[in-house]
Amino acid sequence: MSVVLYHTNATPGVDRSLWFGDAIDDAMFLGKFGVWLFFVISGFCIHLQWVRAQVNPAFQPLGFVDFWKRRIRRLYPPYLVTLAIYIWIRAAGGQLGWDAESAWRVFLHLFMLQNLDPGALSAMNLVYWTLAVEEQLYLLYFPFLAIRQRWGWGVTLAVAVAARAGWFGLAMVLHRGWDIDIVVTQTAFAQWFIWLLGALSIEAFYGLVKLPAITRSPLAATAVLAVASTLSWAQNYWLGPGLLIDLIWLGSDFVWGIGFFLLMNWAVSRELASPSTLAASRVVTALATVGVFSYSLYLTHEIIEWHVWPPMAATLVDAGIRLPHLVAAAGLLAACLVFARGFYQFFERPFLSRTRKATTRAAVVVA
Repeated sequence: MSVVLYHTNATPGVDRSLWFGDAIDDAMFLGKFGVWLFFVISGFCIHLQWVRAQVNPAFQPLGFVDFWKRRIRRLYPPYLVTLAIYIWIRAAGGQLGWDAESAWRVFLHLFMLQNLDPGALSAMNLVYWTLAVEEQLYLLYFPFLAIRQRWGWGVTLAVAVAARAGWFGLAMVLHRGWDIDIVVTQTAFAQWFIWLLGALSIEAFYGLVKLPAITRSPLAATAVLAVASTLSWAQNYWLGPGLLIDLIWLGSDFVWGIGFFLLMNWAVSRELASPSTLAASRVVTALATVGVFSYSLYLTHEIIEWHVWPPMAATLVDAGIRLPHLVAAAGLLAACLVFARGFYQFFERPFLSRTRKATTRAAVVVA
């Protein structure tokens, strides 16, 4: 939902002079960093099967082939539907044609490789880069297991940090030496460390590793996320070119990841400590219900915000009506939720594992 709200910053037909519109825009800017929370949650969930197998012989970790069968079944059906919609939208708008470049970009998107080509990255849907990163992180999952089992978590995290630094270095060499530009931050090597923090969190949850109490502190999480916000503000609004902004570019994602890692640890520890309070919480239940169809929400919200809303906004502007950003954002969020819930019912839910199909109303499950 934070990403949905962030993308309302680019919607037309909004009067940002009303109701603290500029401040709303500034606040919505931080919504894009919800992607890094997504990476932490992903590592937490994907590593769960392996962790359960370590503490309970009744659970069997998935092999490479079975793992990928489940991932493809889970991700591709709704993705291909929205991809087809975007191919039609881009073709109708003249942004895709019957040429080699368009065919190449469609090919990359079919296999979730769009982040390997800067020109393809935004050719369809701006959020698709995270899906490419996620699929490539799945490819790194089994190398991660091998490194983690042989050398432990210290070496594993060091390798992930080195992978990010090495990728940044490669991008610099290619750019300065041969004027070749590659995607930098929107790649698996750049985000691997953050994803692994989620895997570390689930191991701590089950007691396979022991983390200090500060890693479950809400105050520590708040402080680190405040630092991350400040660094991101400085990078985007305050600092000009130079060494300092380069260092922030290299490391700010890590700070976001660590902050969300601390938040994750606190959340699961609180769930264990007060299950009755959580089970009775309407807010938790409502958010968990949205979480059930959050993949559909992520895939479809740009359809509403950037393709359905603009002609409606133009009609309102012609009638002399301009909405405050706060009102437009709230209305668009509601519309995106409704549309995504219907999309989920038809294009995502039928492909969920039969033993794990989500119900309409989510329940809070406490270990």
